Amino acid sequence: MALILIAALLTGSAGSAIRQIGLTHNFLAKALVSNPEVEIVGTLKTDPTWSRPKVIGSRFRSKSMTALASISYLKIGGESRRIRLPIRLTSSRFIDLIPGEKFAVTGVAFPTAERRVAALIATHGEFKKISQANYLQRISAKIRNSFRESAISVGGAGGALIPGLVIGDTSLEEASFVLEMRRSGLSHLTAVSGANFAIIAAFLLWLSQWIFKRVRSRLILTSMVLVGFIFLVRPSPSVLRASVMSAVILIAKARGVSADSIPSLGLAISFLILMDPFQAIDPGFALSVAATAGILLLAPKLETYLNAKFGHEKLAQVIAIPLSATIMCTPVILAISGLFSLVSIPANILAEPVVAPITIIGFIAAIFSPIFPALSHFLLVLIKPLAQFIVWISNFASNLPVLMLPKSYLGAAIALILIALIKFRRWGFLTIFIVIAALIIVLPGRWPGSSWSVANCNVGQGDGLVINLGANEALVIDVGPDAKLMDDCLKDLGIKKIPLLVLSHFHADHVHGLDGALAGRRISNAWFTNFKEPKSERDTAVLLLADTPIHQVAAGEVIEFNSAKGAVKIEVLWPTKAQSTFEALPGDGSAINNSSIALLVTVGKIRIFSAGDLEPQAQQAMLAIAKIDPIDIYKVSHHGSTYQYLPLMTELSPKVALISVGAGNSYGHPAANTVSALKTLGAKVLRTDLDGAIAIDASQMTLKIRTKRNDWWNISWG
Repeated sequence: MALILIAALLTGSAGSAIRQIGLTHNFLAKALVSNPEVEIVGTLKTDPTWSRPKVIGSRFRSKSMTALASISYLKIGGESRRIRLPIRLTSSRFIDLIPGEKFAVTGVAFPTAERRVAALIATHGEFKKISQANYLQRISAKIRNSFRESAISVGGAGGALIPGLVIGDTSLEEASFVLEMRRSGLSHLTAVSGANFAIIAAFLLWLSQWIFKRVRSRLILTSMVLVGFIFLVRPSPSVLRASVMSAVILIAKARGVSADSIPSLGLAISFLILMDPFQAIDPGFALSVAATAGILLLAPKLETYLNAKFGHEKLAQVIAIPLSATIMCTPVILAISGLFSLVSIPANILAEPVVAPITIIGFIAAIFSPIFPALSHFLLVLIKPLAQFIVWISNFASNLPVLMLPKSYLGAAIALILIALIKFRRWGFLTIFIVIAALIIVLPGRWPGSSWSVANCNVGQGDGLVINLGANEALVIDVGPDAKLMDDCLKDLGIKKIPLLVLSHFHADHVHGLDGALAGRRISNAWFTNFKEPKSERDTAVLLLADTPIHQVAAGEVIEFNSAKGAVKIEVLWPTKAQSTFEALPGDGSAINNSSIALLVTVGKIRIFSAGDLEPQAQQAMLAIAKIDPIDIYKVSHHGSTYQYLPLMTELSPKVALISVGAGNSYGHPAANTVSALKTLGAKVLRTDLDGAIAIDASQMTLKIRTKRNDWWNISWG
């Protein structure tokens, strides 16, 4: 046994090492340090898909097309070689190619963290098609395109789900819907999985019995159709994994010999890893193996137990399969995401009866879609209510609380302990374990605390400051780059109404999360700066705020009102009515940064200063026209960058300095000299990349600070 294990480790290590050396030691890798201009000839391996728009630094990057390809010819400068390497392509233009087609294009090569490829090629020229794909690939592309058009004509989230569930085409699914499916434990239904292969295979075996009497003939026909099905759904690593795992289940069930199940699974795992060593570090691979193992090992026992308990064989089978897969996958899910939904099992049980008819009828509709589009449309209309039922389950389940643990092996360990305690029937220990977990969750002391005054949301590389006005109301200054992160933070803080929203300036890392602030909340008033760039971000903010009154503020304005937390005074210290011009510093745009709104906010006895991304010259100009006394809390300008005006820091002399910054950002924020200067002034420096979300309680004589780090005790419902 030991020799077999050693041999397996050596074989796997050798395969991984050979693949890694091939990706990192080649003609292209040596030139990547200078991001060279390249000319390539390659073959497309996956369907081009539109990537989601995202915020990078302070800029909003629009969506682009991306695909995997294998290059066969590479030219860098005056040197060219024939070479075989997997690469990732990106293009701001539509890539009008299908997998299997050969092309030529120019672009710029960049290093990439994606382990499966040698480089990222950002293309900027037109794709020139050199040769067509083979007949099977062309037919598959035609079926996928026509089936997608039929699904579009059906419409709705249910119509968008069907192509993903049947042929793995997820292009119509909204990101919010995919998130809901993941949160409710139904993410395996958003794309093709091993279950789909098993359903198609079982359907074909049943159907072929009316055509062929011999079992071997049926198996040959089924195998041939499944090979075609693999091309239809695209032979990506996840699809190949699903097909192999479903083959293991079908063979095990067909033979009826349970002793063969584990060796067959082991053989499938070995085959996949030898084919692609990077599968071993793919979370999807671990989940696929765990689900297959659960169906092979646990499902028969659970089915027998449930049948004996309730006396209903079909019901026992419906419950046993998702339950066994969920039990085995739970430790992996907790290790990866830190989320565990108590409703994932009932959600899967409710959804399972409709998966088979959607898959089978959808498969038939896909096959006929290029020939008889009307028939395809009719079949999709027929199964849309079933798909809509899955959407309804996802919507309902995703709104229920989930148990949130740190993304670490702690979650996996907790799940394994619980499974072991249930397995060995240690009910006393199980009760103690559950009581301790419940106490950790419900005991007081959770972030942000019951009397928080100021909170800095952890929105990544961006700003999101919240000042508590009491009665579930808050003043919000900037909304970060990510709507979900901002919404989650405001939910944690219990904010339901925002009497005043201040967007300090229109860089994307300060305003792109506006959707999150608006989610289920009323914003009474909004303050804008006088500098209207970047125009796209400002225009988007205006559209989203719709009927909300918008005021363009200027230095010297003061408003005062009463809140549940005491008297509130907001003083605008910058910008001036006339736009100022300063020397441009390196970075994302000094003119925009120097238009940031600077505020001095007093709530009760606590004084807070925030100035967006204001740079040194503008800070100096502001200090020349405004009187600033020592404050309690300083939201440090420009994410703690080195661009600070030290006399302003000295005048502020904050007790607490909050630095809103993304972990591992490429800007070097915060600068060591800025942190050192703040500490020299006696400030307690807190930063979201290390401390997570930050809440400060000023209800007592001293400031009480709570942070939301990724520590082991941060277990809660959310």
